[in-house]
Amino acid sequence: MSSTNGTHKQTGVMFRIEVALLLSIVGAGVWMGLPGCSSTVSDVRKPLQERPVTGQFGTPAAFEHLVQRTRQMDARPLQSSTGPRVSDNFPDVVLTNHRDQKLRFRSDLVRDRIACFAMFYTRCTGSCPGTMSKVLALRRSLSEEFGAENLHFVCITLDPEFDNVDALQKYAATLNISDSPDLADIHLCTGTKEDIDAVRRTLGMYDLDPEVDADRSQHAAMLVTGNDRFNRWAASPSGLKLVDLHETVLRIAGQSERQRFATRFARDSGFSLTALKETESSALSHACCESKADGDSGKCCTKPEDGSELPKAAN
Repeated sequence: MSSTNGTHKQTGVMFRIEVALLLSIVGAGVWMGLPGCSSTVSDVRKPLQERPVTGQFGTPAAFEHLVQRTRQMDARPLQSSTGPRVSDNFPDVVLTNHRDQKLRFRSDLVRDRIACFAMFYTRCTGSCPGTMSKVLALRRSLSEEFGAENLHFVCITLDPEFDNVDALQKYAATLNISDSPDLADIHLCTGTKEDIDAVRRTLGMYDLDPEVDADRSQHAAMLVTGNDRFNRWAASPSGLKLVDLHETVLRIAGQSERQRFATRFARDSGFSLTALKETESSALSHACCESKADGDSGKCCTKPEDGSELPKAAN
């Protein structure tokens, strides 16, 4: 019996030792085995030279590898869809925006366009204000990404009996919606109840429970993104972080491999895409200055307005 107890104690001790070793290995892997990971999340936001070096993955060489990999992503435009499209079956009903313009849903708002759709109503005090703030933030960030002329935002009321053009104009003023040429078009739309129901069901923005669906105060806070030319569509909860919504739109609407996946690659690698872009810009500026004589490099080698030197390329 004593021999058996001794064996059990020895087995228990060995088990605890093995578990401790396993946890140590896993812990080391979490911080050292993943590309671009360092000791804290906040380190990602620090300048490269201030980040702690952890193993072989948190080094300047690893960061430069990420920059090079991002550059290698194909920037050529992808080929448009040549077969049937989801939008072929969309209703071409007429909606009216807050500028009192008549727009056909399929022909004017979807066909060959990049569009982001949301549902709202002006008297909503639940999820609508948060959803609209995300829409306006995406309007700024995506206009910079795609160019203002290449996409638009369509927000459709769930309360057409009250939300006429006048109500939508007042709501647009409340949200400080501008018609700046630097920003993508945004349309706050109304229409007949039947036409709006047809549109939201086409976009999948309805609840399967008829009672819940009939109660507009319980409507799902969603953003639906479509790129009709590439026949790609996706829906996302508007409660996601802005960076996740921005990335989702890039994945659906992006017109090249780089545009679609560079942000995801940067985030998975533990570095911000902004840092990668800044490093790439610095490298290109430095290369330009190195390759030209002083007298020929005026445009790309001009010092910033604050008089500081151009940033040097990453090592």
